[in-house]
Amino acid sequence: MATLMAWLALGVALAALGYAWKLNQELETAGRRLDRYNKALFDANDELRRLQERLQDETARLRVALRQQAHGPAFSPEMSVREALLTHPQAAQIFAGFHLGGCDHCAVEPDATLAQVSAQAGIDVQQLVGNLNLLVSRPALNGEPQLVKLPNVALEI
Repeated sequence: MATLMAWLALGVALAALGYAWKLNQELETAGRRLDRYNKALFDANDELRRLQERLQDETARLRVALRQQAHGPAFSPEMSVREALLTHPQAAQIFAGFHLGGCDHCAVEPDATLAQVSAQAGIDVQQLVGNLNLLVSRPALNGEPQLVKLPNVALEI
């Protein structure tokens, strides 16, 4: 009787081991499937970010084009940093002169307005906008903005 019980216990143990192996295989299959789904989600998320960035760039380009067609001031406190950078190729140099953008501690959000960026940095927004508008005060040559020689040293006397 004891050997019969031992054989029965051995059979139950082998069945349990086989069932555990089968569940482990199913778990590994589910894990691989989950990894594929996660990769697809991350890829879709990356594509969404790229599309959002393209949308923001295109929106900024269209706003710049509308502003140029309206023949109003090229730069205003309400425009975004992204729009300002698209308006004139040397706008980044003006921002750098005010320590806006370019390094970690003076980085700016491209969709923030010039007024917001100025307020955060403690800069007079009218001075920033005035310096930016000086860039476009010269007439364009062949449809391209004329580059302005900007001093790389500020002398304070």
